[in-house]
Amino acid sequence: MELFYSPELNENQSVVKLEEEEFHHLSKVLRVRLGDVIYLTNGNGLIAKAELINKSRQFCEIKILNLQKFQRRKTKFIALVPILKQEERFEFALEKLTEFGIDEIQPFFSDRTIKKNFRFDRAKKILITAIKQSFNPFLPELKSPIEFKKFISELSYNDIVIYGDIKGTKILELKSSLLKPELERIILTVGPEGAFSEQELNSLINMNAIPVWLGEFRLRSETAIISLVSQVKIFFD
Repeated sequence: MELFYSPELNENQSVVKLEEEEFHHLSKVLRVRLGDVIYLTNGNGLIAKAELINKSRQFCEIKILNLQKFQRRKTKFIALVPILKQEERFEFALEKLTEFGIDEIQPFFSDRTIKKNFRFDRAKKILITAIKQSFNPFLPELKSPIEFKKFISELSYNDIVIYGDIKGTKILELKSSLLKPELERIILTVGPEGAFSEQELNSLINMNAIPVWLGEFRLRSETAIISLVSQVKIFFD
């Protein structure tokens, strides 16, 4: 089954037009033919089963056969992700976080960030590709990079902040805290290649952030954030 991204898809449509990259992928790469069945998502909870009914040189038209609407969970997962020196490692993290169903991705600069540039458009394309590959009906909201200390300073004390730490607690001990019905946001984060600075760790402590043990060995940042998200999600799937 092939899933295509169409942000214009809504519950009132009977026909959807695909253009540009999605059309090229359908027509030139997959060579979908008239009458073939495909699937579409708007990245906001809708997945449609559809049939290709018309194809020109620049666009195609897809007839909606049926529509399925998914509901977001009440608790929002936010991944506070360090921008890494090696772009491919950062992009790997974006891809896997999307596959795990993260709701929002907030890249950050820290005191020890080595690389400062961030390609927003490329990152957004990676998220779109990931929801298509994983059949995830929700495209994570991608934020522009922010300084770590600024993000932490603007959080509410009603938010739960969890960060990876070799001296942290095991995730099973947090079950009751994570499943509180009034909990709206869980912020998950790990340090950059050079780890959090002392000042950044103090800001986490002042926010009553919870350190979580990710294993006995030191993990790369992209591995650590994926591990952290996967552990927390066991209580919500």
